[in-house]
Formats: sequence, C-alpha cells, structure tokens
Amino acid sequence: MERFLFIIIVFFSCITLFSQKENPSKIVENNELVDFLSKKKNVNFLNKSGYYFLNIPEKKPFSNRLSGTILISDTSKLDITKMNVNFLINDYQYYLVSNWNILLVLKSIDHIKNEMRSVE
Repeated sequence: MERFLFIIIVFFSCITLFSQKENPSKIVENNELVDFLSKKKNVNFLNKSGYYFLNIPEKKPFSNRLSGTILISDTSKLDITKMNVNFLINDYQYYLVSNWNILLVLKSIDHIKNEMRSVE
C-alpha cells in the first residue's frame, strides 16, 4: 500500500514538473502587440490600411482559415480597434462578414510595420 501511494505521489509530481508553461515567445508577441496598439499613429494606420475586404473564394476552401464571424453595418466608418477581432504578429487573420458575405482580412503586424516604414 505504501509503495502504491509513493508511486502516485511521484507520478503527480512528474506531471506538474513537466507540464507546459506558457510559451515565452507568445508572451513576447503579446507584449509587442500591446505596445504596437498603444500608439495612436499605429492605430490610425490600422484603421486606414491594416485590413482589406475580399470576395469569398468559390473554389478554394477557406473555412479552416477563419478566425471568426463578424457583422459590419457601415464599412465607411470602420474602427478596427473597436471590433471583436485580433491582430497577429506574423500571420493574417480572416473573418467572415456575414451580413456582406465577404471576408475581412487583417494584415499581420509585421506586414503593417513594413508598410509604415515604406510610407515614412
């Protein structure tokens, strides 16, 4: 019985030792994203050039790339920071705009930074 109890204690100790902690690179990316979005000039650029709309591809499957579904009532007054969307550092995000039957494509932060450098 003592041996069995000892084995269980060792087993659970190993699980906690080897369980995955939050990935340090994710923390760095989150901090980089928060820092980028905290600057007004960056947010202004996002609202002008950080996204585009795309017709839904007829022959190419896209549902596995979707990050979510959103509603946009007026595309001329779009404030991307007040929408329930997420930007990524190294990848584009795709959202289905259900009431327009189009895709909203958010550019990656790295891509946006490169565009901002080329404009300056």
